[in-house]
Amino acid sequence: MTAISQRDWRAAWRAAADAPLRNGLSDPLGLPELRTQIAAQLGLTRGFSPDPERVVVTAGTSDAISVVTEGLRTLLGRSPRVAVEDPGYPTGRRAVTSAGGTVLGVPVGADGLDLDALAALPPVDAVMVTPTHQYPLGSVMPVARRRSLLDWATRTGTLVLEDDYDSEFRHRGSPVPALAALDRAGSVLHLGGFSKTFDPRLRCSWIVLPAAEDDRSAAVLAARRARGPVVAEPVQVAVAHLLRSGALRRHLGRVRRDAAHRREQVLARVGASGGAGLEARALDGGLHAVVTWPGPATGHAVVDRMAALGVLVAALDDYGVRPGSLPTGVVLGYGALTSIELDRVLGLLVSAIAAG
Repeated sequence: MTAISQRDWRAAWRAAADAPLRNGLSDPLGLPELRTQIAAQLGLTRGFSPDPERVVVTAGTSDAISVVTEGLRTLLGRSPRVAVEDPGYPTGRRAVTSAGGTVLGVPVGADGLDLDALAALPPVDAVMVTPTHQYPLGSVMPVARRRSLLDWATRTGTLVLEDDYDSEFRHRGSPVPALAALDRAGSVLHLGGFSKTFDPRLRCSWIVLPAAEDDRSAAVLAARRARGPVVAEPVQVAVAHLLRSGALRRHLGRVRRDAAHRREQVLARVGASGGAGLEARALDGGLHAVVTWPGPATGHAVVDRMAALGVLVAALDDYGVRPGSLPTGVVLGYGALTSIELDRVLGLLVSAIAAG
């Protein structure tokens, strides 16, 4: 991914260094200035403007999922049942189970989560979705299906955890409103973060609670407060400065241009592989690609061959909840690669697959 400009980066850390020193812990919910800037950013980019008091700062998306799960477990007095996408985000599933929750897989299709399969499950307490760019398959949930999901959540009293993954990086099609922007019943907890936009080492993300007060929101707030502050105050000051100064908007413009170029590079290289049957997927948005093929090489065999060459990719099978439910393939992140590096990696990948 294109690095943020050194000028903006240094200015942010100067702002953090200039902040008054004080001997005390930060607010566990986050600095008011950062929460205000996150709310303003969502108003500009995601179609809803939450009250900053409803924004809670967390140390990454996994921390956010863990806090929500812990809050539900305390509220319900039992292990909360959470429906998750299959395939989906393995780290997110681990965050649920490590906080005492139970996961149930729901298949994903071309339009995102299979709502009929979701409705056929035993009652669940929450459903976790990546509707804007499903991870890893890349599907986008249409507005009509989003409304159907929200109608179902309202009828059943189910909490929707919207992981707004890769919403900043849409390469084709019109932007789709966030679930939180369509929510009228207080069913959606909106999750987002700065790992893809700035730097994953910052470990800074957020939860937006629904505008309507209920026991579930109160339980999440109690869980966050009980854990104490988790993002260092200087980091929060620096991130707030990047948002307030317009550095994020400038940076995203550069990253989108580079990502669009990488996308075309992946399509061209995989498409030029001849009769091998390779297909590149998940490229309408985001910073990763899924490459699939008909065989005989397995995904894990290709992962091992690439690792021996110093390249890390992941087998698509590792993202599934149900064994054997996915096509043979690998997931390749290209956000941190230069054009030259990506060309080399794609060449190695095609050769590793062809080796059988």
